[in-house]
Amino acid sequence: MVDTKKSTAKSKADAKKAPKTTKKVEAKKPADKPAVKAETKKAEKPEVKAEAKKPEEKTKKKSNKVFFIVLAVVLGLVIIGVVVAVCLNSLGNIGNLFGMKKDEIIIENNGKKETLKIVESETKKLEFDKYDNGLVSFEYPKGWTVDVAPADYIHYNFKVYNPEDPDYMFFFGLKFEGYMKSDAARNWQKKNYPSTMFAKLPAIDPQTTERFYKVWNEAVDYSNKEEMGGRKYFNHINNFKVIEKLGNDMVGGDILRATYTNDDGELNQGLFTAAVKSAGSYYVSENIWNLSSRQIDVWPLMIYNIMFMSAPDDDFVNWQSALDKCLGSIEFSDTFVNAFNREESSILTTIQANQKVYDQISDMIMDSWEKRSNSYDIISQKRSDATLGYERVYDTETGDIYKAYNGFTDDYTGDRYQPISDNQYTEAISGYIEK
Repeated sequence: MVDTKKSTAKSKADAKKAPKTTKKVEAKKPADKPAVKAETKKAEKPEVKAEAKKPEEKTKKKSNKVFFIVLAVVLGLVIIGVVVAVCLNSLGNIGNLFGMKKDEIIIENNGKKETLKIVESETKKLEFDKYDNGLVSFEYPKGWTVDVAPADYIHYNFKVYNPEDPDYMFFFGLKFEGYMKSDAARNWQKKNYPSTMFAKLPAIDPQTTERFYKVWNEAVDYSNKEEMGGRKYFNHINNFKVIEKLGNDMVGGDILRATYTNDDGELNQGLFTAAVKSAGSYYVSENIWNLSSRQIDVWPLMIYNIMFMSAPDDDFVNWQSALDKCLGSIEFSDTFVNAFNREESSILTTIQANQKVYDQISDMIMDSWEKRSNSYDIISQKRSDATLGYERVYDTETGDIYKAYNGFTDDYTGDRYQPISDNQYTEAISGYIEK
């Protein structure tokens, strides 16, 4: 009994002691963790820093190398571009780097080298001046003459021409009047009022743009004598012949492509427009003493927006664009428009109120010109070349067309300059190839 109790007591004592030992062991375990962390911090941190620095340094070095390489390439290309540009500017093209100027062609004739010259056409080197008298302004070819007629605002007109050859010309007029609608009406005026302009100016019958220019000479002879004091301000338009009707202008006149001859019989070509309008009717008896005789309308016609541009027949295709620039640049000042509107109340009031209306008319004429038939150009330009001794070639690199001396295509063995097609006869030339 004693032994059992002792044994039991001992077991209880041991049981009490055992937890104490376990607690001590578990208490020691947390103390081990900080030591591990401290070791990790000490060991790992330097290694991470060392590994992070190496890629950054390599990337920076690589980026610097790429930057300097790109910079060197760009600078090299710029220098090469400047050198090439200078060479091309001074010599014309890459082929010219070997001794040939941009305005020369080298050919071989009978074993000998021969230099041909390329001469620019006059229109290629054309410069423009600006005319402005406070009423109207426009651009015109430098060196040409501007001649303004002494007329009022309603009948304002002017012409621009080459003083060395007046066939190169642009004419503009706002309004002409005094023309009768029929020969019967004019004869009535001659019989009853012989000293008036209605008796002296021709009739326009039918009332068309073409007919107006067919009677132009008779009208301008009167104007030169009576209105210009005998000065030949208005040029003659002889043998007016329409090539084709290209359309209508804003006022209703036809746009005509036509030829005519000057007083020396030289053939010219041009674009013409004018709007012939009837402002009303006034009937009278053909015989004023017989009221039952035939009734005649003697109310005069009005002609508005009289404009034409011309040049020698074989050269008009080269000058049309330059002459059209005169028309397209016309602007009337506010001073002019206000004065005009005070004097005139007609179809022109709304037209001239827009100072830049002629830019629109110019566009219409250019559009009509570009749509023209090419048959006349082909025939007339070929005829001109045959007469003057030219053959036409074009530069395959630039598209420029040149008149070359007859026989050039036999002498020239290169590929750059080739004969033109028929359709290219409608285009302006850039110059001449001469020996």
